[in-house]
Amino acid sequence: MAELSSAMDSTVNWAMQRQLALNSEVQTGSTNDDAKANALNESGGLVLYLASHQTAGRGRSANTWLDTGAGESLLSTWSFTAKRAPQAITGPRVGLALHQACVKIWPSLNWSLKAPNDLYLDGVKTAGLLIESVTNGQDHRMLIGLGFNIVNHPRSFANATHLSHALGHRPAEGDWFRFLDELRAQFTEAVQDAGRPELTETVRFELTRALNANPNRPFAVKEISPAGDLLHEGGRVRWTDL
Repeated sequence: MAELSSAMDSTVNWAMQRQLALNSEVQTGSTNDDAKANALNESGGLVLYLASHQTAGRGRSANTWLDTGAGESLLSTWSFTAKRAPQAITGPRVGLALHQACVKIWPSLNWSLKAPNDLYLDGVKTAGLLIESVTNGQDHRMLIGLGFNIVNHPRSFANATHLSHALGHRPAEGDWFRFLDELRAQFTEAVQDAGRPELTETVRFELTRALNANPNRPFAVKEISPAGDLLHEGGRVRWTDL
């Protein structure tokens, strides 16, 4: 089975085969900014924004997302139409969706979550999420920005890795397509859930496991509350405060 040559090129091929609405650029400032600028003009249920390189990739708050500039990472924004405005549970629900997609395709790897928006592999960061929304009256679009190091990662970060390193080789293109199919399904379900006020019991249980699997966690999570708060021996931490 052929190995992945470029995360960007293979993802474009996947999106075209699935006949998804696609906006792809060799270079852009930020895929989230592009998606936000077009959000209220989109007519499709899902529009995928991709780039080989971002010059102003954004993370949560004032954080930035860097890449190697060669299409070696998945630099993406998944722009979904939503029936309801996203609620406070959106962050944990989308984080779990990403985690579950990775576990489904590469179950032998050591995946975990670090609240509020990071995916870890072997105890170091490999992906980050930036979730935003645009609302105009009853029209809502939810933007899931995902940066995921696939065949390389910037060496300026000591606490980072990429998928190929953990696998010991580049992922097979067939596995990459299966991952994108699973990720699309997981994100779609998460967007539907995001308009609800509370997390389900199953989601809370799986989130607790994913967080506690991280060896660098500041505390052991006893459980996740319906509102998405982390409960631990020392008290309670709101997901949105992390």
